[in-house]
Amino acid sequence: MSGPLDGIRVCDLTIAQFGAHATMMLADMGADVVKIESPRGGDPGRGIALQPDGTSAFFLAHNRNKRSVAVNLRRPAGKEIARRLAARSDIFVQSWKPGVIERLELDYDNIRRVKPDIIYASASGFGPRGPRAHLAAMDMVAQAVGGLALANTPPGSDEPSPVGPTIADQTGSLLLAYGIVLALLHRLRTGEGQQVDVSLLGAQMTLQAWNIANFFLSGEQTRGGRRDAISPLFTFYRASDGWFAIAIIDERQWPKLCQIVGRPELATDTRFDGRDGRERHKGELMAELDAAFGRRPRDAWLRAFEAADIPSGPVNAYGDLAADPQVIANGYLVETIAGTRSTRLVGPAVELSASPASIRPKAPELGQHTEEVLLNLGYEWDEISALREERVIL
Repeated sequence: MSGPLDGIRVCDLTIAQFGAHATMMLADMGADVVKIESPRGGDPGRGIALQPDGTSAFFLAHNRNKRSVAVNLRRPAGKEIARRLAARSDIFVQSWKPGVIERLELDYDNIRRVKPDIIYASASGFGPRGPRAHLAAMDMVAQAVGGLALANTPPGSDEPSPVGPTIADQTGSLLLAYGIVLALLHRLRTGEGQQVDVSLLGAQMTLQAWNIANFFLSGEQTRGGRRDAISPLFTFYRASDGWFAIAIIDERQWPKLCQIVGRPELATDTRFDGRDGRERHKGELMAELDAAFGRRPRDAWLRAFEAADIPSGPVNAYGDLAADPQVIANGYLVETIAGTRSTRLVGPAVELSASPASIRPKAPELGQHTEEVLLNLGYEWDEISALREERVIL
């Protein structure tokens, strides 16, 4: 069964995570993504989180379903390969530091000369305009500048507390793929290509949209980082055998919770009357609930919450995900080959009934498809041999 992007060609000049994960999402949905890498080591992501056998979990997670060509873009003949590939592509995606792509003459103005209706997408650090537009950024920097590191700081502390996983890169990748598909839809309707820019900074602010809106209305800065930093009914508790989360925003569920924990009198306790009361007496309420929840196993509480329609779930470590029946049922983890062994990767999160995503080959070896792609571009074997002798390709 063909994916929704079957027949769409992507020229991929991304590295590391932000842009690379976005183009992988397109590949999962059927696009033919050709990744151009440097012959000298390839994408730097190949060297991150290396296993003893040389396999990189980082690279595998962001580059499956792609083809790899190893091309020296600093050589005129290498730039010509990129231009010829762009001329046959629908989408051109790059995530290089501002200024580099212009020096290589592979910027939007140059690419649209060979492909006027190209969709040219950039994964930037700070966006295309402003005093920081020319600067590179990384996930940690974006979490800081975008407000997340401070929003995650516990009350009473001024030390920034970033979120552990690379959430800026990953959020940016989702928005970049979204922007590219919107540009494809526009071109389908008008025949017109365009530029797409998604920045790490913009992605971080989008991630916190309601928190930021709430600040400008109320003046209250979001704080996190500790269990008691948020609402006592929108947090984590420990059962006798493990942690779980509850998330109550419907006031009608508060008396139900009191019944479940065997403390119906808490529902009429004046200290805990309404959200404001529970917030003022947060410590006292959490102490009551801590004592109650510690008396029974987690699954017993989760069954009771489910019966009362209270949003809840276990706190999973990564290892728990492989056995979680919900993860298994929806195929959120997929089996793939890493080196000489089988492993699991996060699968596509978007489910389409008529044109679903597919996980085809594993992430490519560096330059694995160079000859194949060059032949498709019209190069002859003697030209390919000459390019290899000149160290333009691997």
